[in-house]
Amino acid sequence: MIHVRCMGHIGTALGSKELEVESDGMLASELVEHLRARCRTDPGFNVYNTLVLVEDSDAFVPALQKRHVGPGDNVVLIPFSHGG
Repeated sequence: MIHVRCMGHIGTALGSKELEVESDGMLASELVEHLRARCRTDPGFNVYNTLVLVEDSDAFVPALQKRHVGPGDNVVLIPFSHGG
């Protein structure tokens, strides 16, 4: 399981600020796309306008970095539009 915390409107779009994704591993960009597919309407976030933190590391944009996430990882998704 990948534990995901969703900040700002990402959590609103998904209906939860925290969720678990069952996976043996995937790229962070695939995780974002997987979560986008769970939304019934346009979620307003994508691989270009979302910052990702894995295990409290440096933030990165998943479209620009091929970072793998796997079982047991803690991931935080932060939209660019997220305030203070």
